[in-house]
Amino acid sequence: MKTTIEIFKEIIQWLEEYQNENNADEGSLESFIIWLNSRLFSESHAEKSQHSPEMLDMELSFMLVMQSRYYKTYAKRVLGESELTSPDGFSFLYHLSLVESYRKMELIKKHHLEPPSGIEILKRLIKKGLIVEFDDADDKRAKRINITEKGKNELQHIMPKMSEVFRLMTAEMSLNEKLHLLAFLKQMNDFHTNSSNNS
Repeated sequence: MKTTIEIFKEIIQWLEEYQNENNADEGSLESFIIWLNSRLFSESHAEKSQHSPEMLDMELSFMLVMQSRYYKTYAKRVLGESELTSPDGFSFLYHLSLVESYRKMELIKKHHLEPPSGIEILKRLIKKGLIVEFDDADDKRAKRINITEKGKNELQHIMPKMSEVFRLMTAEMSLNEKLHLLAFLKQMNDFHTNSSNNS
């Protein structure tokens, strides 16, 4: 069993490796912990893995796609009891509840949807009276949208059931596992967001 001093020395060695790898003297404790956890996890699992790097990338991508499909399946069951007909419609309404308004295309791009698909979702929400559109004061060609009182009420009605969907999506995971997974997914999301913005 290692002594406290030995553990401390080992942490210092890991910290030096972290700084060298990231070419920086500055960094947050959170980013170091995530890096260290990733390093220790990969070392302990690398020998057990039967995957080539290419197969590992493919399986990870497949699992991410499957999670999206599970979410849509669970959400549609719940949304069938509401004025909302799709997970994207729910997400549009939820994000509109957080701000004063969005430009139409701004909200569509936020969800990485094709413009025709996004416009159709917005039309359905407008038709049901859950959102309204109005002229953009800064750009005569653009339209802005915001949530109505009916939309807020609908969101309040459906949110407890959607919260159960979110809980179901992360079932069997500890708080620590959720925090680590969220950090890794945010890292992936940032990469793809930057890539799509630069393309």
